[in-house]
Amino acid sequence: MTGRQVEGDEETIIMPAGARLPGRKSGSALGEIRAHDLLQCLSDGVVVADITGGFREFNPAAVAVLGQGAVNEPAENWPKTYGLYLPDMTTLFPHEQLPLVRALGGETTQEVEMYVRNKHVPDGKWLRVRGSPIFDAQGRQIGAAAVFRDDTERKQAEQALEAERRFLRHLIQTQDRDRQLTAFDLHDGLVQLMTGSLMRLEAHRGKPAAAAEEDLQIATNLLRDAIDEARRMIGGLRPPEIDEKGVVGAIEYLAAPRNQGKLKIVFVHDAPFERLSALQETTIFRIVQEALHNVERHSGSDRARVVLQRNGDTIYVEIRDWGKGFDTTTTRMRRFGLRGIEERSRLLGGTAQIESSPTQGTVIRVTLPLDAASSQEVIETES
Repeated sequence: MTGRQVEGDEETIIMPAGARLPGRKSGSALGEIRAHDLLQCLSDGVVVADITGGFREFNPAAVAVLGQGAVNEPAENWPKTYGLYLPDMTTLFPHEQLPLVRALGGETTQEVEMYVRNKHVPDGKWLRVRGSPIFDAQGRQIGAAAVFRDDTERKQAEQALEAERRFLRHLIQTQDRDRQLTAFDLHDGLVQLMTGSLMRLEAHRGKPAAAAEEDLQIATNLLRDAIDEARRMIGGLRPPEIDEKGVVGAIEYLAAPRNQGKLKIVFVHDAPFERLSALQETTIFRIVQEALHNVERHSGSDRARVVLQRNGDTIYVEIRDWGKGFDTTTTRMRRFGLRGIEERSRLLGGTAQIESSPTQGTVIRVTLPLDAASSQEVIETES
């Protein structure tokens, strides 16, 4: 980039190595134009420094881009003074890597991405910066120049496009996740109720009519529940107790004696417990529901405990029984319900630990990141 050198009454145009002003002839109109005047007309910001790092030119476009003009400070202060940051927008640009500093060391740089934010440019700007050494007629380096181009519009368009891509990926992942969760919902809700009804109907065979009345009544109630469950799934795969009372109220309903028969359930939770996202509340409810169903059906225990706590940015769920337990190495993968608990947790970015051994009972510990469906996922779609 051009600069100027004044010796007596004569001004010499200083150019990067190999560059020339076309058509320069003695006495021509172009020959009368000074380098300083050329810099004032450029739309790109141009900064010229002498070999010691002192600013010699700082054109108006550079002032507009950086928010302020030349300062009499050493190069190590430039990033802080002008608010020059790496593309992460938080780390100050290392001064030794600045294109102008590298150019003063004899290096030419092209299209270095930089972010500028300071009190004069509070909203920030994205820059593309080039640096080049400046040589005199004898080929000696006498300074360097940096050219700043405001790249904010292009960068914002690029970020908007990337946000759309993330949103598309999110939609695809959500659809796939919802399909898998639907399979678990069918198993944990509708299929269990219909299976229970079928077992009662099969138990009715061979019994006298009076003795079979109880089985028929229970089977009828289970079928009604199955129909209600199917309607809930059609309405959004979300038990209505959650909408009415939140996940705490829904688990309290699930653990009520009238809904669990002989199994005594103790429910411990933080109070008050904030509402979570719809997906996370439903997932936690289904995990607890499946775990308690396993306790009632397989453990032989007459008591269970459910813990629901929020620990900072995580949700902790624990379901424990004091039943006969099982060998996790041989039983775990054969039980769709246990696999469903693990998979539900994984799909929401969490973990599930299932610990059990014969005669020692079972404990299921689930840890989920605090669902930011109302924040993180929305931010990604709006970025």
